[in-house]
Amino acid sequence: MKNFLKNHVGALIAWIAIVIIAIVTLPNVSALTREHSDITLPKNVETEVATRIEKHWGHGQDNTYMVGLVFNKKKGKINEEDQAEINNTIQYLNDNKKSLGIKSMTTVNDNEGAKSLLLSKDKTTEMIQVYIPNNHSTVTDTTKALQRAIKTKGLATYVTGVKILQDDFSNQIQQGIKKTEVISIIFIFIVLVLVFRSPIVPLISLLTVGVSFITSFSLVTNLVKSSNFPFSNFTQVFMVIVLFGVGTDYNILLYDKFKENLGKGMDKYAATKDAIKKAGKTILFSGSSILIGFSALGLAKFSIYQSAVGVAIGVAVLLIVLLTLNPFFMVVLGERMFWPVKNFDGDSNSKLWTFLSKYSLKYPVIFLVVLAAVITPVALLNSNQLNYDDADELPNSDPAKAGLLVIQDHFSKGTAEYSTLYIQNKKKLNKEEYLKEIDTLTKKIKNDKRVKSVYSVTQPTGKPVSKLYLKNQLKTVNDGLSSARSGLKKLDKGSVQLTNGIGQVSDGTKQLSDGLSTMNDQLTEQLSGSSQQIAQLQSGLPQINDGIQQINGQLQSSSVPDTAALSSNLNNIGTQAQNIGTNLTTAGAGLQSLQTAAVNSQQAAAGRQLQQVAGSLQAAGIANRSLGNSMASVANTMQGLQGTMSQMSTLRSSFGQLAQSSNVALPGAVSAIEQMNSGLTQVQTAVNQAVPAASQLSDGAKKLYDQAPSLTKGIKKVNKGLGKIEDYTNPLSKSAAADTFYIPSESLKSSTFKPALDTYLSQDKKTTKLIIILKGNPSSLKNAKVANELGQMSKMSLQGTNLDKATVAMGGQSEKIYDTQKVASQDFTRTAAIMLIGIGIALIIITRSVLQPVFILGTLLAAYFTALSLNEMIVKSIMHRSMVAWNTPFFSFIMIIALGVDYSIFLMMRYRELGIENPKFSPSERILQACANIGVVVISAAIILGGTFAALIPSGVPTLIEVALTVIIGLLLLVFFLPIIMSAAMKITYEGLNFNFGKKNKQNN
Repeated sequence: MKNFLKNHVGALIAWIAIVIIAIVTLPNVSALTREHSDITLPKNVETEVATRIEKHWGHGQDNTYMVGLVFNKKKGKINEEDQAEINNTIQYLNDNKKSLGIKSMTTVNDNEGAKSLLLSKDKTTEMIQVYIPNNHSTVTDTTKALQRAIKTKGLATYVTGVKILQDDFSNQIQQGIKKTEVISIIFIFIVLVLVFRSPIVPLISLLTVGVSFITSFSLVTNLVKSSNFPFSNFTQVFMVIVLFGVGTDYNILLYDKFKENLGKGMDKYAATKDAIKKAGKTILFSGSSILIGFSALGLAKFSIYQSAVGVAIGVAVLLIVLLTLNPFFMVVLGERMFWPVKNFDGDSNSKLWTFLSKYSLKYPVIFLVVLAAVITPVALLNSNQLNYDDADELPNSDPAKAGLLVIQDHFSKGTAEYSTLYIQNKKKLNKEEYLKEIDTLTKKIKNDKRVKSVYSVTQPTGKPVSKLYLKNQLKTVNDGLSSARSGLKKLDKGSVQLTNGIGQVSDGTKQLSDGLSTMNDQLTEQLSGSSQQIAQLQSGLPQINDGIQQINGQLQSSSVPDTAALSSNLNNIGTQAQNIGTNLTTAGAGLQSLQTAAVNSQQAAAGRQLQQVAGSLQAAGIANRSLGNSMASVANTMQGLQGTMSQMSTLRSSFGQLAQSSNVALPGAVSAIEQMNSGLTQVQTAVNQAVPAASQLSDGAKKLYDQAPSLTKGIKKVNKGLGKIEDYTNPLSKSAAADTFYIPSESLKSSTFKPALDTYLSQDKKTTKLIIILKGNPSSLKNAKVANELGQMSKMSLQGTNLDKATVAMGGQSEKIYDTQKVASQDFTRTAAIMLIGIGIALIIITRSVLQPVFILGTLLAAYFTALSLNEMIVKSIMHRSMVAWNTPFFSFIMIIALGVDYSIFLMMRYRELGIENPKFSPSERILQACANIGVVVISAAIILGGTFAALIPSGVPTLIEVALTVIIGLLLLVFFLPIIMSAAMKITYEGLNFNFGKKNKQNN
């Protein structure tokens, strides 16, 4: 048991068990990374407010993400045959919505607004907007399925979208991490072999660091899965780099001390204990500074920055593993750990650091001034212009990126990533007063020179609908006014004739009524006489063939009058007379309403009243003409009836004479008389019906005649009133007020306007959106500011209107970039300050000095700013990129400060040890010796850490490449800065400007 504890076997068993548990419980890293790949911002920023509004949009778009399906014809325009193929693809998508995960989609066939937005002006490219539920399969699987589904004959097809680009970026980082891990392991193994000249040391070092990584990464990912611990695309890659880089550095320090102790003759147990005590102390101090630095990121508000806090957990686990698992290998292997090396002499001195420290101590001011003169201009060359376009992280060969580029080429850069302004109201927006405010805002945004086009519910095609503006409506009113006034002038000229004509109609109707009464009496008498004649004929009149033929000829030549037409015409005459009076009364009432509307500037109401007046006048004219026609028809019918009655009277006399002079029966005479009698009966019935109609006609004509003077006066009054209205509406139609939006209620409910309502209003009709396409690149910081300014302007424009209490929020790529830049900048400053203060406090405790931490942090900051500027030069000149990736400065800062402080602590801890070991050493002598002793360790550590970061370059991800370059340059600068600055600072601070150090040092040697 004693040997068991002494050999640290328990630690080995414990870590084996921990690693097994870590591997077994490790979640699906790829799925976890995709799930947390989105950048999340504080809930109060503009983009997040817009996102919350968007989630409750409805129309099949809730809890979805949008995908763009792109159809591009490489040569020529999309023709009818191509469109037919695209329509077939659309039909296939509709038929397979469920299997493809499509919740809803918008195509060019939906309406004109969709067509103008989804079909390029050059007619070579067409898009389909598809909404996919967030919980449908993985983005990768959905993308592949859509790519297969949209393959269309004769066209190049692409599947793209923000979510897809993010997923591709995550996949690229995952692939990059795999490359980085392999390259890092190979590189570290080679460097350690060169440093220790042994294959065993590298294996042990990689094993211990690997245990710490697997354990800590499993712990972090399980925290992410269970407690929503901060996580992003960068968490895993930075854990790999930091743990393998720093862990190897710490192992070098520990193994080097162990080797030194063995060289001093200590046995493996004593050498291990001493190495753990002294080197372990330095490791704990150094690790604590890194722990503080990365733990400070937990106080950040920005999700990307927070996600690096997982490195702090990794460092904590690393420190425990190195100080508990390494002792097992050290005491078990002893000297064999460094096989085949047999020389265990003490540590060697660094000639480079000795040279730099010596001359910096001799000429401290000169060295500091020269160094400042060199690095200051370089540091100031940094433009601080950052690239926030995440799509630039992907190569152009990426399918989703290729689709994005096609959209940018054939539509515009703004179309691919347009901005969306959301307006959320408490009441429904499908009302005229709200739509008017929305249209006013639409035109105001469109008037901005930086905006290419705006689509909204009132302008669904990106252009104003002319029929929905007063200018167009007033033109119709003015045209109607001109026509009405022209007609009234003609009506006024004929008003006298109209009055005379109505008088004649009145007289005629009275005569007609009297004539009908007389006719009725005659018919009664005729019918009575006919009955007597029939009785005489039946009693025995002889047959007289000639008389019969003569009588039958007379009967056949006579005809029964059209009684139905007569009755209808008589009724129409009375009805039409009344209608004329009614229409004239309506016209007079309409005139009064028209004048009132004109005074109150109610243009739309005036137009409608004018139409009613015109209609009444027109009806009166038509009725007057119809009345004349009806009167003429009745007169003709009456003449025919009188002729028939005369014939019937003559016939009756002939019958009577024939009956008296002959006893011969007349065959057929009875039938003829009965036929005549039936006809007379019909005539009498018609007359009976006509008598009331004639009376009604007489009353109507009298009323019309009585109103004739009012009609003449009303015509003049109406014409005068219309002139006043025309004087108002003509200049109004040419004023700015004529550009006001107005939609009648019947148009609002029409099928024509419904597509615009469905597209630009949410399902509950309480939210609307304006699609804003900028002229410039929406992913540039310049246009991100434009989007934000438009959003702020919109809020101000709606103040004091019907929508002043509505929630207004700008969404889209541009606004997200603006919010990201604002939050990231503020969080960078805040987090950096916290980190520097935390590390500064730790350095004060470690160095037991206030000035030394200032020198150390100053050195690290000088290295950071210089490295950042040099990196920008490389990015522009070698990588041919116009700007540095937006998160490069932050991650570079964290790495250089947190990792660079390690080397400072290595140096200052050795400085303190020398003070304890050699109390008579002056500060200059101690720092010179410390630089000589620790230089090899720092240079070796810097090479290993730099090489580890260099393993990020093959990943192909610009951000990782730029961070790697900045950190590598920063570490290289620290190799030179630390011995120069720290030596000069120690000299000036503790000894002043004493230039005799060279002689004194020579004497001491």
